Amino acid sequence: MKKCLTISLCAVLAIMALHRTDGGNPYTVSPQESERILNLIFSRSIDIYKKYRGVESRRKEVVQEFDPETNALRTTSEIITVRKDYYYEKPDVTVIAYRKDGTDMKPSHARIMKSIPTYPVFDEKGREHYDIRVADTKTINGKKCYRIQVMPREETSRYFSGNMYFAVNTLEAVFIEGTLAKLSFPMKYFKIELNTGSVDGVPVVSSGAVHVRIRVPIFYPDTMIVSTISVLESKLIQ
Repeated sequence: MKKCLTISLCAVLAIMALHRTDGGNPYTVSPQESERILNLIFSRSIDIYKKYRGVESRRKEVVQEFDPETNALRTTSEIITVRKDYYYEKPDVTVIAYRKDGTDMKPSHARIMKSIPTYPVFDEKGREHYDIRVADTKTINGKKCYRIQVMPREETSRYFSGNMYFAVNTLEAVFIEGTLAKLSFPMKYFKIELNTGSVDGVPVVSSGAVHVRIRVPIFYPDTMIVSTISVLESKLIQ
């Protein structure tokens, strides 16, 4: 039976006050300013990692499978899950509803792929795992944001590679986009685009999309899977 693939990435960023007037235009951030901003983010994020184990959420995912060569839609599934996404451990996922191509299915038939999360960017070992810098500004979801480049120091599936965006005026976590430093079997392509919200001052995923291309000879044909995520509620795991 084909797998319905759902993937998440814990968005553990930081929120602290920072005021800047730039006339509304993009600008390049100097190394000195970059370091100042990163220090603010690290100072708050490290405390978050010490206080919480992760985020529990109830979410809806619309999972579409496409032929990667023709882009023809093969199947569409709707899945409701309760997830416990831990910062350093594999997630616990319970499927509570599953509907495929308009037909209700047993929740147990929606098989979920789980994996160890990537190394966090802003915990105590973040600088050991990543080269991080504030590159420039960009407007995301109507907010002027700092674009933080995250470059892995090693190429394994435990490392994130991409950009994180924080609101210029507040350092509110806004958006994450990227991939893994190295794709593990059976993935041939992987990309996340995640909007973030906040629960008790801790950034959490609020919505987004995950694009995965996989192929397992004999068992799973070459398939592009697009999962559109809507988080219905979230709470922090102590």
